[in-house]
Amino acid sequence: MRIKRVDSTISTTKLRESKEFYMHYFGFELVYESDWYIELIAPGLPTTGISFTLPQRDAGEFFNGKGLILSFEVADVDAEYQRLKGLGLITHQKIQDKPWGERSFVIDDPAGVHLYIYKSIPPTPEYKAIYDSFKKEETANRGN
Repeated sequence: MRIKRVDSTISTTKLRESKEFYMHYFGFELVYESDWYIELIAPGLPTTGISFTLPQRDAGEFFNGKGLILSFEVADVDAEYQRLKGLGLITHQKIQDKPWGERSFVIDDPAGVHLYIYKSIPPTPEYKAIYDSFKKEETANRGN
């Protein structure tokens, strides 16, 4: 299978609020809009998108979105943290370095979806050892 596009669909009754949130704060562009479905694409990444659908409609199952997290890797996570806080967004996790090698913070969108915004940083020696062990296993498995 060759994946040509990745699109996360969020089930919510807050279609318009969600559309405005991602367009205003993150620069997503509108691709399609109806009374039950909205599709956006990431700025400069036409193969990556976010869609929103009503939780219940005539054709389709009910879904409440519990447990969904979207991760956005950015070049300057500190600048994004300051920008979004300056725009009045509430952070649910203040910016911090994670031992597995990410500097990150968390905000919620209008539907309650967590947005984990991060940049890669060097992992702690403990995590680096774990990652390196997987690389060795992967290399060994390729030889078989």
